[in-house]
Amino acid sequence: MGFFATLLDPRIAVAEAPLSGEPPDLPADEALSIAHAVPRRRLEFATGRDCARQAMAALGYAKASIPRGQDRVPIWPDDLVGNITHADDWAAAAVARRDQGFVAIGIDLERAAALPPDLWASVCAPEEQAKLTVIRGMTPGLAARLAFCMKEAAFKCQYALSRAMLEFADLAIDVDAEAGTFAAAYRKAVPPFDVHDRLFGRFAIAADHIASAVVVTSEHVR
Repeated sequence: MGFFATLLDPRIAVAEAPLSGEPPDLPADEALSIAHAVPRRRLEFATGRDCARQAMAALGYAKASIPRGQDRVPIWPDDLVGNITHADDWAAAAVARRDQGFVAIGIDLERAAALPPDLWASVCAPEEQAKLTVIRGMTPGLAARLAFCMKEAAFKCQYALSRAMLEFADLAIDVDAEAGTFAAAYRKAVPPFDVHDRLFGRFAIAADHIASAVVVTSEHVR
């Protein structure tokens, strides 16, 4: 089972794995950074990092530590960009080379379960939710979860460039359900992005999960 290979450019390496069993071994610096974490968090962290190293290996890179910055975001080797995500039972990583024009990647995986109604308004505007409910089998609660997943992928992608922590209301989602694509438009200026600038992504709903991926390339950066 895999969720992201079909959502991303084939030059982007993807590795995925279930969150089960004993955590994979970590380099000493990574292990130290989560030494006091609960077992579940150690499993998520270690499996995600292991996926990242598998993806790096697919690009021809030797195994390397991927330390965590003060903002808790992975610090990738200078010539790579990447992102890691996990749901309650699955982890995935996507990694690409800067010299192939990739600037930032954001991926997010969620269980395909309805978002509680009390969270809908904080995640998406009614018009965003309405656009997503045109997808076959999409309930309002699942539409809100899909909006959450799309915005999370966009947030993670843009953070590598803006270092800005956005609110859900700072992005507006538009979707092409038939194509499986979406755009996230800025509702406020967040350098280097301006109002109405858009981030483009793809999404899929399969195996009781929702997956979204957003990629920025050098041709999209001013």
